[in-house]
Amino acid sequence: MTEYNRKSSFNNQKKNFNQKTEGKISSLNCLSDEIFYEIFNYLESCEVYYAFNNLNHRFEQLLKSLSIMLNINSDNLQSKKYIPNILKRILNFNQGQIIVIYLDMSLSIKEYVSFDSSFNRLHSLYLHNCQSDILIPFLTNLSCLSSLSSLTLDSSDQSIDLTDIYQIILTLPTLKKYTLLANGPTFSSLLPVANINQKLSTIEQLDIRNHCNFNDCLSIMSYTPQLSHLIYIQPNPIDFNIEINSSISPSKLTHLYMRVSDMKFDIFEKFISKIPSKLKVLSFTTESEDINYLDANRWKRFLLKYYPQLEEFYLRYHTTHDNFDSEKRNKFLSLFWIERRWIFEVKMGYKHILYSIKPYKNRWYDVLPNGIFPSSSILKKSSPLTLMNIHSKQWRNIKYILTLAQIYHLAIPVEKLFIGTLMVIVNSLPELISLQLHSLSFEQPDDIDDEDFYGFFKKQSTSKIKKVYVEKIDHKGEIAFLSTLCPLMECCRIISFENSTDMKSYYL
Repeated sequence: MTEYNRKSSFNNQKKNFNQKTEGKISSLNCLSDEIFYEIFNYLESCEVYYAFNNLNHRFEQLLKSLSIMLNINSDNLQSKKYIPNILKRILNFNQGQIIVIYLDMSLSIKEYVSFDSSFNRLHSLYLHNCQSDILIPFLTNLSCLSSLSSLTLDSSDQSIDLTDIYQIILTLPTLKKYTLLANGPTFSSLLPVANINQKLSTIEQLDIRNHCNFNDCLSIMSYTPQLSHLIYIQPNPIDFNIEINSSISPSKLTHLYMRVSDMKFDIFEKFISKIPSKLKVLSFTTESEDINYLDANRWKRFLLKYYPQLEEFYLRYHTTHDNFDSEKRNKFLSLFWIERRWIFEVKMGYKHILYSIKPYKNRWYDVLPNGIFPSSSILKKSSPLTLMNIHSKQWRNIKYILTLAQIYHLAIPVEKLFIGTLMVIVNSLPELISLQLHSLSFEQPDDIDDEDFYGFFKKQSTSKIKKVYVEKIDHKGEIAFLSTLCPLMECCRIISFENSTDMKSYYL
C-alpha cells in the first residue's frame, strides 16, 4: 500500500471511529480490524507478533490473515532478544502467510530458514552477503516455491562461481525479476548459448551489475525470450571483445539501461546492434574520452538504423573534454532532436563535464501546464548549463562549450557567488534568457585585485535574461544588482528573502 493511500485510509477509519464512539475509548477492542491492519503496516512483522500474539482470539485471527514481510539480519537478531524466537515460530507455523523475506546469508540460516512448498505465497526473496559454501544448495531448493517471482542476490565473495549460479536461476519456473549485485564473483567459463530445444527462462526483468562482460550478458539474454527490461551496469574494466551470436533473442525487450565505463562508441554500437530493435526506452551512461559520443549526426544515424521507434532516449556522458569542432555546433538542436523533444544539457564540475540528452520536462522558467509541450522555436532555445563549482579555469573556458551548443539557460547552485564572477559568466553567454542562483556576495575575493574588481562594473550589461530564480536574497541591494545585470528581466522568483521562507515572485 502506498504512503498516500495508507494515510488516507487510516484517516477515514479514524474519522468513522470518532463518529461512532464520540471520543470514548475504553479498550483496544473498540478499534476496527481495518485500523489494526493500518497499524501493522507501520511495524515489522516480528514486532507485530511479539506485541499482539496470545492476547485474545480476535488478535489470533488477525495475525492469521496478516501478510508477513520478514527482515532477518544480524542487527535485528542482536538488538532485540525476542526476535529469534518469534522468527522461528513464524517460519515453522506461518509459512503460508510470508510474502517477502530479506535474509542475511552470513547468519546460520539453516537455523531459521528451510524452504519447502508450504511457502506458497512467498513472491520476493532478497539474499544479502551470499557465501559460496551455502548459496548453491540454498538456490537449488528454491524451485519448490510456487509463487517466487522476484529474486535479488548480493555478494562480494570471490569464490562464488557465477556460471553455476545462472544455470540454477535460469531454470526457476516462476521467476519474473532477477537482480544480481556481484562485486567479486566471476564466471568460471562462458555460459553456453541457449538453443531452441532448451527450456528457457520466464524472467522478464533482469538487473546485472558489476560482474559480467558483453559476451556473458548476451549469453544470459539468450535464455530469456520474455525479457522486457534489462539493466546492465559494469563500472570495472572488462573485455570488450564481442564474439556471441545467438539464434534466440529477447524480442520483447523494450527498456534498456546501461552504464559502462571507459568504452568507445564503436564498441557500444557493436554491442547494441546485437539487441532486437523494439526498444522504447534507451538509457546509456559512460565515462570516456571518446569524443564521438558528442557527435549528434552519428547518434542520429545510429538511432534511426536500429531504433526508429524509440520513445525516450537518455545519454549521460562524463568526460574532461571541453574543446570541440565548431562544425558540430548546435547539431543537438536540429530537427531530429527537436521533433522527439530530446534536450541537450551540460553540467560542469571541478574536473569533469557531464553532457546529457534527455526527454523534455517543464522547468521553473516554463509557463506551460504539465503535459503541454512547447513549440519547436522554444525547444530550440532549451539548452541549459549548470556550473557546480566556480574557479578561474572553469568559468573562463565556458566559451569552449559554445562550440558544441548555444546555451540559453544558466544555473549556478553555488553559495555566496561573487557578483563580479557572475557578471563575467553572464557576459560570456550572450543568448541567456534565464538565470538560476543560490545566493550572492558583494565581498571581494582574495584572488581579485582592486583594478579587476572595479573593472567588472565598467561595462553596461547587454544581457537578454528575462527570468531570474534565486534561492536566497539577504538584502534589497542584491535585487538592485540583478536588475542592473538583467535589464530585460520580467520576473524574479525568490525563495528566501531577508530570512523569510515565503517564496516571492516579482513581475517587472
